[in-house]
Amino acid sequence: MTDKVLRVKRAALLAGTIALVWGAPAQAQDAAQQVPPAQQSAEPPVRADVNDIIVTATRRAERMQDVPIAVSALGEQQIQQRKIDSFAEIVKIAPGPTFVPVKGTSVITVQIRGQGTINDSPGLENPVGVYIDDVYYGTLASFDANMFDVAQVSVLRGPQGTTFGRNAVGGALQITNNTAKIGAFEGRATLTGLIYDGGSAGIETDGFINAPIADNLAGRLAYSVKEVDGYQHNLVTGNDLADNKVASVRGSLRWQPGDAWDVVLSGSFLNRRGYGDGPTIVGDGALAAEVAQQTGGDLHKVMLDDDGYTRRRMWAGVLNVSYDTGVGTISSITGYRSLRARLGEDADGGPNPVNAPSYNTNDEWQVSQEFRFSSQFGGKFSLVAGLYFGYEDLNHKIAFGFNGTDPSLYFSVLNGGLYTPGQVFEGQIENRSFGPYAEGKYAFSDKLSFTAGIRYSYERKTGFTRHTGSSPFQGGPYYQELPANGDATDSWQAFTPRFILEYRPVQNSLIYASASKGFQGGGWSFNVRTPQAAATPLKAQTTWSYEIGTKTDFFDRLATLNVAAFLADTSNLQVRSQVNGVFQDSNAGALRAKGVEVEGTIRPANGLSFGVNYAYTDAYYKRFVGCTATGLDCTGNQAPFTPKHDFTALADYDVDLANGGRLTLHADTKFASAFQLTPQGGGQKAVPLTKRNNIASASITYTAPNGAWDVRLWGRNLFNKDYATNGLAYNFYHVTSAEVAAAGGLGNLDVERITVAPPRVIGLTFTGRFGG
Repeated sequence: MTDKVLRVKRAALLAGTIALVWGAPAQAQDAAQQVPPAQQSAEPPVRADVNDIIVTATRRAERMQDVPIAVSALGEQQIQQRKIDSFAEIVKIAPGPTFVPVKGTSVITVQIRGQGTINDSPGLENPVGVYIDDVYYGTLASFDANMFDVAQVSVLRGPQGTTFGRNAVGGALQITNNTAKIGAFEGRATLTGLIYDGGSAGIETDGFINAPIADNLAGRLAYSVKEVDGYQHNLVTGNDLADNKVASVRGSLRWQPGDAWDVVLSGSFLNRRGYGDGPTIVGDGALAAEVAQQTGGDLHKVMLDDDGYTRRRMWAGVLNVSYDTGVGTISSITGYRSLRARLGEDADGGPNPVNAPSYNTNDEWQVSQEFRFSSQFGGKFSLVAGLYFGYEDLNHKIAFGFNGTDPSLYFSVLNGGLYTPGQVFEGQIENRSFGPYAEGKYAFSDKLSFTAGIRYSYERKTGFTRHTGSSPFQGGPYYQELPANGDATDSWQAFTPRFILEYRPVQNSLIYASASKGFQGGGWSFNVRTPQAAATPLKAQTTWSYEIGTKTDFFDRLATLNVAAFLADTSNLQVRSQVNGVFQDSNAGALRAKGVEVEGTIRPANGLSFGVNYAYTDAYYKRFVGCTATGLDCTGNQAPFTPKHDFTALADYDVDLANGGRLTLHADTKFASAFQLTPQGGGQKAVPLTKRNNIASASITYTAPNGAWDVRLWGRNLFNKDYATNGLAYNFYHVTSAEVAAAGGLGNLDVERITVAPPRVIGLTFTGRFGG
């Protein structure tokens, strides 16, 4: 019996055991209360209207259509129907954002309006802020792609410099998990079987149980287990890479000691394991041609001399205490998170052992405290004010070695013909942050309102960079304290205001104009060649964004149209560029992003809706002299990972059946233009592969008459399209000296190490519910 079959059987046994345990509470309740089964079953789930989703994008609870910023959100029902269970799926709900796997599932990022980064230096954070249950996750390694028992996901586009603040210069992802409900005894469990094109398969299960403990106390326990083989098949070792093997659990307690109090304590643990992400190479030269010939051009077949691995453990906890004073709610949000991650990868992406397996470690922990006041004055003026404190201890290490002993390879020239193992880059940063903020909204009339807010952000960072080992390729050993002796630059601060003018000419119509500023603190790069470069801090980056938009419901909400046009200028943008395998971090003089985003929905009949999302984004460097070590002028180049055109079409249909059941159909497809992968515009062999052309998904769901169970058949990437999500120019690893001489120089050859999105996957999901 093969290992794959054994793994699937073990997953099935686990899922079956969970299902048996899951049924026990419902059986116990039946036995204790003798409630007839018809009364015990849940009511059929109501159809959810996206327009009715209540979001807290401005830290006020508002209907999404009433929020005067560009925000897209899905509630719990839509999340389940569309199987939004990872960050790659989140970006599909909004026009424009892209998901960028930097190092498989271990290091990931999101691009919004031209703002994104692949920089994993500790203390240099993601310009798109990630907030999970109001706790900030800033580094590229700090959050995980696994999502379960989620109440809402929101994508906020543009700087969020006042009420969010922490480094959200490009936008924010806001994820709200379900927590315990007082007085409710209910639960849900799902079991999914899936298979990728190519034969890899897996089983997933997730669910929750919510139970009353006392009249004013309740508990909730949620879980997620995924045992899915990878979709990248390594022809060298025979293993399936880019697999998804993860187990997560989250528990919460809610206590309401009085009518004014609400206390929620939650904690979660995640454990992920598996192989590496399985990159491949495309481009010039004999080696790339051999890989293409051996794989038949199938990007989901790879040739790697090492499979790599992923190991991640994450802990998180949140204590949220709210008190209703009668004139407003005072909240205290205390957060904790820790990460222990280990990643091994075949860094060069090819069959030759020129780069010995690269090992990445991330050890992080963070505590934060936020106090917030949200008014309930009941008059023309409302206020949100707060105070944020944060402390992060961030450690990142990369260990690798270079094999330059093959004289036929050009890499032998770069590494002096040597085998140089034991290269280690290590960085440690302690970050202390502080941020008071206030934002007020005044209604001059029922139609005209004005919002003004400001935040003061302060960050102080200290630490060190250490390099061990020596090679001609990456330099020699050194140790550098940060900040350097005599260098007073260890803190960055800024005031970031926001102004919004909104006008409601008629009912269900909103026109708004806004100006907002975002801030992201500076820091140091840890993988540079010299101590002088390591001691030179990057400047903080700031973004001023100007936006006009409209949100309108037509004909008693039979149609909806949201349009936002924006212009954003970023100064001192923190950019990582790569030349001949050596990364360089620098500040671009200026980045400009401008564009239009459209979201539209029409409901021609009861239960039937059609939607479109479209984004035009033109993000380019207005000024970027010296984007490489040789001083290359990258002014005018497009920002990486930002398609100019991004279009999604959606259709949903609900039909009530004669037996009282319901049939729900969903379909969507995405088209997006190709995007650049590097600031200097290199790597053109991989750029056409980033184009997304008819990346379609669909599902059909049958829900039982009493709503107690449903079964869903679903598929992603139905037409099995190949497309790349990231790439690095690695010609120096994979070409010979003879090829370089024939081409007239290394710069005339292009070999790309690319990350490939999953192929077609088909799944069947059964969901059972009780209570509610």
